[in-house]
Amino acid sequence: MLLPVDSLKLRAMKFMTLAPLKFFILVRLVTALPPLNSLEAEENGKRLFLENCAECHQANGQGMADVYPALDNNEVVTGSGIDVALVLIIGRGEMPSFSGSMSAEDMAAVINYIRNAWSNSGKLIFAEAIESLQ
Repeated sequence: MLLPVDSLKLRAMKFMTLAPLKFFILVRLVTALPPLNSLEAEENGKRLFLENCAECHQANGQGMADVYPALDNNEVVTGSGIDVALVLIIGRGEMPSFSGSMSAEDMAAVINYIRNAWSNSGKLIFAEAIESLQ
């Protein structure tokens, strides 16, 4: 079926005006996806956790009763992710700040590791979110 010229123009105009929006949405979706090397990031997060956090919070995430909090089954850990990020950035109590010693990518890797290790299940947090908080 042939469409009148005005109808073809209208369709072309709709496509052209929506194209930038579709491109923007596609870019946002792609940048929101976890990195392709997520296994590498997970392994890096575990390594960083064992090197920097396990002494107090224990390798199994159970912490030390009345001294260092458990990270396993912890609502703060599995919450929005922002609270955990802020603790890593500014420190809390005896916990030091990692802002000067760890990159945003490494902080995100540690956070994602503890948010999904043991019995935890949390959404991924990205380095850009960490950078926006610093």
